[in-house]
Amino acid sequence: MRLLLFLLFPVFLFAQDFRKMSFGQSIEELKETYPATEFVEENAMEIDVFYHDDYVGGIKTTVAYLFVDNSLMAGVYTFDDKNYKSGDDRYKDYKTISGILNDKYEMKENNTWHNDTYKDKPNYYDHSLTMGYVDFDERYTTDKLLIRHSVSKSDGLISHFLGYSSPSFSNLIDAENDSDF
Repeated sequence: MRLLLFLLFPVFLFAQDFRKMSFGQSIEELKETYPATEFVEENAMEIDVFYHDDYVGGIKTTVAYLFVDNSLMAGVYTFDDKNYKSGDDRYKDYKTISGILNDKYEMKENNTWHNDTYKDKPNYYDHSLTMGYVDFDERYTTDKLLIRHSVSKSDGLISHFLGYSSPSFSNLIDAENDSDF
């Protein structure tokens, strides 16, 4: 039994939450982990954001690390937000990333249909996305990690995101949103 615990300890010690980082690590540790990466730095609502462009799943992506009080709280992928893509292309990208996620996690669908004309017609899901009839969303939740993957149309643009966050960050954002009303 001791041998098993000894062998498993490094797995728990070095588990990562987002890319090569774990929640709670500092900005300095981010820079040490990615010394060749030139990050753009911003601050919004007391959240320090460090981001750069990369490719994820073959898709050009902005990768962002969000810190509160110098502690990593979340990581976000924004897929190809600088180029126009049709609903068909965005839906294909969503399905590609969804396949990768579902190979590792048991993602649960949480789609929102604003118009269910094509709800039972998967061959028209890309059209439904283009028309703004549906927001595709899937999630994975544990006591240490929240993952949300979505593609939706808002203000004429179709946006594709994937976020990893600690539950404490999610609670912080929920509290901030609740205080706005």
